[in-house]
Parts: sequence; C-alpha cells; structure tokens
Amino acid sequence: MSNHITYRASKLALIFTKEQLKEPAAFFWTLLSPSAVFYLLNYSRGQIPPYSLNYMESTSWFYAYISSNVAFFGLSFYIIGRRESGFTRSFIYKPEGKLIFLLAKFIAYSCISILYCAVFYCLTRAAFGSPNTNEIFQIIARFYFCFLLFSIPALLLTLLPTSFQTANTLFSIISFAMLIAGIYGISAQLSSGSFIQLLNPLWIASEIMSKGLWLRPQIAICTLSFFSCAFFLTLRHFRINPVWSRY
Repeated sequence: MSNHITYRASKLALIFTKEQLKEPAAFFWTLLSPSAVFYLLNYSRGQIPPYSLNYMESTSWFYAYISSNVAFFGLSFYIIGRRESGFTRSFIYKPEGKLIFLLAKFIAYSCISILYCAVFYCLTRAAFGSPNTNEIFQIIARFYFCFLLFSIPALLLTLLPTSFQTANTLFSIISFAMLIAGIYGISAQLSSGSFIQLLNPLWIASEIMSKGLWLRPQIAICTLSFFSCAFFLTLRHFRINPVWSRY
C-alpha cells in the first residue's frame, strides 16, 4: 500500500472520527447506557461500591456489547448511510477511492472503539478499587480483537442492497438476538461448549474479554484471516449507487 493512499485515508479518518464524536446520541447509547445498566444491575443485587467481584468477569458482557455496537451501528451502519446519501457516488470513482474510503472508515472506528473501551474502563473500574495500568492495556487489546470479530459480519452486511432504515432494523434484530441468546445461556447455565453459545458472537466476545481466548493462535489466525477476506470482499463488491438511485 502506497504512502499516498495511507496519508489520504488517515486524513479522511480524522474527519470521520471528529464527526462521530460530535454525535451525542451514539455516545449515549453505545457507552453511557451500558455503564448505567452495569451499576443498576449491581445495585439491584444489593451490591454497592467497592465491589469485591472480579472486574473482568463482571464486565466482560458489557465490553462485548459495546464492541458489537461500534462495529454494527458505527462502522457498518455509517458506510450504508454514506451510500444512501449519495456520498460514495459523488466522490468515489475508482478502486483507489473505494480503498481510501473503507480504510478511513475502519481506521476511524478502530480509534473510536479504543476510546470507548478506555472511557468505559474509567467509568466502571473505580468501583472495584484502584485502576491498573497493565490491566487497561490488556483490556484494550482484548476489546479491539472483539471489534475485529464483529467487523467481519458488519462489513459483509454492507454488501446487501439495504436502505439506512432497513439496516437499522436489521442490526437491532441481530443485536437483540445475540443478547437474548446470551441471557438464555446464562439463565439455563449452558456449558461453554454448547451449540447456542458457540453460535453467539456476543458470548464468544465475552469469553475473549474474561478469559483472554484471543491469545490462542488458532483463534487469532482464524479471526484475522476472516477479517481480511471480509474487507477485500467488501472492497471488491462495494456498492456505490444509493439504493434509491434509478440510474
């Protein structure tokens, strides 16, 4: 990849990042609401800070949920939105333009995912005692790996001829289904190797967060390989015309 493409993608990524951070609704639903739910759940169980529980086991599902939201409602959702608004049709003429656009989106939401992870850590870690510098870097690494995991289906979903509103409904259904499957797995005390759990990306992400499964070479290699394939498939078959276009 040439320095020219990397430079242009980085500049565009900076614009996308600033644009996203100016969106208060996304910040609230993706970050502040999970933090509030975390404290409300613990309060409903009669627990008050400082908690004596294991931090990673207590928050792994929340980190998994946030990483999925950034991938689906951030990376994928706004790629579809750009297409429907006519942005891609107006500014992307060549394969190089597609590459710069997709790279910029991925870089932007990579930065946003890391930022959200760090903020959620600051909002919740104090309730368990003093933060740990080594711990935050380990959590960010696991969280970013979860973001890559969810980015695989998120990128492939951008290839569907869906509108912005339809995509919103579809992503909401997917997110709700993963959440319900996870709750059922916990309430039914299903084993970690059960069929329902293994098919639930949200559960897999929570296991990565709590147990560091991303360190296993086979899981890391498979995830990175599938992500690379998803990215290049999206690049090759990326839709330029908005779904409402007659031409």
